[in-house]
Amino acid sequence: MAMNTASSEQLQANIDFCCSNGVDCSQISPGGVCLEPNTLLDHASYVMNAYYQSHGRVEDSCRFNRTGCFVFVDPSQGSCVYYT
Repeated sequence: MAMNTASSEQLQANIDFCCSNGVDCSQISPGGVCLEPNTLLDHASYVMNAYYQSHGRVEDSCRFNRTGCFVFVDPSQGSCVYYT
């Protein structure tokens, strides 16, 4: 998950990185089930989690220059289901 202390620039950089490195970002695009809530924090959290899950669920896949953190509750909201 993205940390709420991350700047908008850091969150956008995380989104860009994940979307350029194998994450299907169509879910946070218009028409995607994870577009809402439409915030950088929520979008970054979704793609950062997807990146972490698809890259072996190892700590190195969750660093994001100290803008990511582990959570122990399912962050899914409505029809936006996070990888677990």
